[in-house]
Amino acid sequence: LMAVSLLVSLLAVPVGAASVTKFSDVSDSYTATAIETLRLMGVLDGYGDGTFRPDTVLNRAQFCKMAVYAMDGSGELGRYSTVTIFPDVKPSHWASAYINMASRKGIISGFADGKFKPGQTVTAGQAVTILMRGLGYKDEDMGGVWPQSYMAEAQTNGLLKSTGITSAYAGVTRAQAAKLFLNLFEAKHGKGEALFSYKVGEEVYLTAVDGGKGTMTAGGKSYTMAHPVASTSLIGSKGKAVLNSTGEILTFLPITGSNGVSNAAVIIGANGSVAGLDSLAGSTSYNIYKNGSPATAADLKRYDVATYASATNSIIVSDTRVSVYYEDCKPSPSSPATITVLGGKELNVLPTAVDSLSKLKPGKQIVLLLTADGQVAGAEDANNTGARGNAMAVVSEKGDVQLVCGGALLNIGTASEYAGQVVSVYADKSGLKLNKISGGVGGDLLPKEGTLGGRKLADNVMLFDGGRQIALSELSQTGVNSGRVSYARTNWAGQVDLIVLNNGLAEDVIYGRAVVNSSTSKVWVWDPGHENDKEQQEGVNGSYKETTSQTISIETANKTYGPINSGNHISNGTFVAVSIKTSSQGNLMFTSFATMSKLSNVSSGAWIGKTAVNFGSRTYEVPSNVQCYNDDTGKWMTLDDAKAYGGTMNLYVYDGVVRIVEVKA
Repeated sequence: LMAVSLLVSLLAVPVGAASVTKFSDVSDSYTATAIETLRLMGVLDGYGDGTFRPDTVLNRAQFCKMAVYAMDGSGELGRYSTVTIFPDVKPSHWASAYINMASRKGIISGFADGKFKPGQTVTAGQAVTILMRGLGYKDEDMGGVWPQSYMAEAQTNGLLKSTGITSAYAGVTRAQAAKLFLNLFEAKHGKGEALFSYKVGEEVYLTAVDGGKGTMTAGGKSYTMAHPVASTSLIGSKGKAVLNSTGEILTFLPITGSNGVSNAAVIIGANGSVAGLDSLAGSTSYNIYKNGSPATAADLKRYDVATYASATNSIIVSDTRVSVYYEDCKPSPSSPATITVLGGKELNVLPTAVDSLSKLKPGKQIVLLLTADGQVAGAEDANNTGARGNAMAVVSEKGDVQLVCGGALLNIGTASEYAGQVVSVYADKSGLKLNKISGGVGGDLLPKEGTLGGRKLADNVMLFDGGRQIALSELSQTGVNSGRVSYARTNWAGQVDLIVLNNGLAEDVIYGRAVVNSSTSKVWVWDPGHENDKEQQEGVNGSYKETTSQTISIETANKTYGPINSGNHISNGTFVAVSIKTSSQGNLMFTSFATMSKLSNVSSGAWIGKTAVNFGSRTYEVPSNVQCYNDDTGKWMTLDDAKAYGGTMNLYVYDGVVRIVEVKA
């Protein structure tokens, strides 16, 4: 206990250091804080390999997208997606809506030739000008020559604080952009209307981020998150809640001087044991949270990992254990600061784990004991321990493997073949190994009652739809049929703390828009008895016959399948649900083919939020990943954009669930 107490005093985060998400290539705490603050806001994020790539230079289109999210303008994008302002930014360009919106809002302009040049590097002068205009500064109020005039004013109003930007003509990196946008919250405004306008609250402590409910709790008050996302890295930090005009919390702004989670950790030695926790907390009075949910000492199990958040006086417990092959470490096996496992993933090693890891060498199969934010707190020899791996991950729609670590997620690789599924995780000498998991608790999910199959949902339940994490509030309050629950896990208290939903179809079913192409050709057909003739003689031993062949491609929001030779009688543009497989000859073929039911001319008043629609005295569920198609532009779009577009809205239903939304003016 004395050793633990001493270690806590030596390793506790200094006053002023907030605990933030750690990307493998970000060591600067200010940059890390900026990244996490803006990630909660939807402005930026890291990459699937766990890196942030801080030195990557942004282009003009990418910076425009960040600016639109910073002004909390994503809900307006639909009205800007079908216009052409710059000749080199057609509606088909991925960033057209962002660029058009930024132009109409008056914060960007094109070049002398009328073009925008979206792929060109954004310079510091251009980036600063965009943000300064959004803060209410006008070109006519700037003295001197552009861009130096804007750069000088930005230095004065606080926008350039700690960015390291010195040249107006240098490209802006991702790290510099993160700091620029962070400075927006407290930079001085100009005399004009500010698009980057936020309500910044008083100094409080952040005590909870609930990705399941889409809420954030700060200073004892719970706010609805404008962009629900799971995050534990700022919990315990002192800072200010940043709200939008509707009172939703955009993000949390940590203040230098806040105190976060300690880098010291205690590994529970026996079931129900609290040995070492009082030294970790500095007293015998504290709260316990295990995997994000309130817990008691009786809920603690051997090999659980505990850390301490001083701001909330909470013991944060994770029970994640992962069996891995010890690939490498830095700087040495006797004193590792990082360890490489899981097929090349580098994890941070806490000082409290050095003793156990120093007894193990690269080339062995070991079990890692992880903290709630994915750091290594201890290690055991896999062949000589009672600690068994229990790690699982949820794979996103893009194939990102997200390790469920305590109540948070840690990206450890990619596996597109498991997209939208939950998998067990381990690694051997050959690399990362995943196995699909299904089942668990069964039954209907009733968000309003807070139950699944009669079991209570945990307060911080993690919910995934098609591999994408969503808030519980995004689901239809009328409930989700049990057929959509592919996996549900219960915690130590018997409450459901993780739910993975599928699209309600068999795994090989695809729903999308049929693109039909027909072609006619002439084929020689021998008359009976003349099949062995060498010379073709029209009308004597045979004749040419016209034959029609047809191919069907299935277009979805993410990709197009086909073309596939098919005799299915279907009109071009029909929305269908199909199954596809590859024949023994290597050709694609349909194994099932069905036309979806159409709900025509659905009014905006029929919608129940984003999760359900009332039509013909029946309620239809709308999954969070529903595909939306604009019949006027021929482009796929988001549900928010589709609802904002206006005109006629048709819904296509399969298996009682809305699969596709179609809009047209």
